[in-house]
Amino acid sequence: MDKLSFASFRFHCLVLLVTSFGCLGVARAGGDRQDFTSSVDFSVSKRVCKRLNVGLAESVSLRSNSTKLDKFYTKAGLSYNVIKGVLRVGADYYLIGAANKKDDIYLNHRCAGYLRVKKDVSRFSFGLKSKYQITYRPEKAQHKQYKDLWRNKLYVSAKIPKTHFFPTVAAEAVYRTNYYKGNRLEKLRYEAGVKYKFNKSNSLQALFRYDDGMNVANPKDVFGVVLSYSLDL
Repeated sequence: MDKLSFASFRFHCLVLLVTSFGCLGVARAGGDRQDFTSSVDFSVSKRVCKRLNVGLAESVSLRSNSTKLDKFYTKAGLSYNVIKGVLRVGADYYLIGAANKKDDIYLNHRCAGYLRVKKDVSRFSFGLKSKYQITYRPEKAQHKQYKDLWRNKLYVSAKIPKTHFFPTVAAEAVYRTNYYKGNRLEKLRYEAGVKYKFNKSNSLQALFRYDDGMNVANPKDVFGVVLSYSLDL
């Protein structure tokens, strides 16, 4: 790595570090309950024809300052590249094992549909992902069994010249559409991290995440880390 690219790498790392500590400061400054979580994700995808991809993912996450199991899931999905490199649509199914306060595990089912718009400008990539998801939670009271969310995520990533590092920042709004007392914005999520691409097929990403809970009883501010590995066959 030459001096220029190394200096650029250090600058991007400093930006990500400052952003992460800024999010952490916001979390500590609020009066809501707080928690620290950690997640590990693995995903694999394969193109089955010119524009159609299939994918499978596994994830495990911890809560209560990363001392207790929060949930795990298996996800299967299809996505279609409507406009190459610009517009993609997809649908996912999740089988989720969710732990309650007593650490009992319940199986939930989730279906989601989404579209993603992306625009590359020089070494930067700007994107918007809009997703609607319906989660069936059979262990809940009847009026809470279905939880429908509309999620909109804006993100920006960049390639550090002459390296395999891709810093990224994102912001997401999570809107509840079927709450029995009225629709509401339930959470704002902020992310900052970096992806390392070993080659065209393998990548590893580390993220710092901050969730700002709102408009619910006993809102919670959650911050944590996510480690994700992706394989494209």
